[in-house]
Amino acid sequence: MKFWTLICGSLVLAGCQGIPAPLPVLSKPKPEPEKVVEVPLRIPEPVAPQLAIADDTGTLSAWQNFRAELLQMNGSQRDTLSKTLPNTAVGALQQLLLKLHPETSYAVRFKAQMQLGEQLTKLPAGLAALLRWDHAYNQKLLESESAVKALGRLNGQQQDNLDKLQKQNADLLKKIDALTQIEAKLNSAGGG
Repeated sequence: MKFWTLICGSLVLAGCQGIPAPLPVLSKPKPEPEKVVEVPLRIPEPVAPQLAIADDTGTLSAWQNFRAELLQMNGSQRDTLSKTLPNTAVGALQQLLLKLHPETSYAVRFKAQMQLGEQLTKLPAGLAALLRWDHAYNQKLLESESAVKALGRLNGQQQDNLDKLQKQNADLLKKIDALTQIEAKLNSAGGG
């Protein structure tokens, strides 16, 4: 039995040496919480749509803004812009819209009106529809100015006629006064 105890003890000892000893547990120090710096969110600035000969929503919006800006410009600002426009289809259309400004002379707007009318048939449908309003507005403005000029000429002619008639009336009144005086002299000479 001692023998068996010795063998079992040896086996137990041999088995214990085969099992790896547990490693010591190292505890990591807890890191300090990081300070979170919040970067304010910047709302990206919208990219301004570019003018083009197209009828997508962005382009039509750009043309609408361009037309609105034109109405706010004075004559020297429009002249400066006119000199800086590129020699492209977009630049030519911008030039036409500049010339249609209500403060531009009648003759310049009349010529630009004709050119825009020709361009409307060549432009994309959406852009043509947008600019048709400018065309129609300018047409009404030209017609009104033409009517005002015609009425001005007619009023001038009527004023000339009125002046002539007033002069004739004054001459006739002088003649009537002269005849009345002659008649009065004749009546006093014949009656006396």
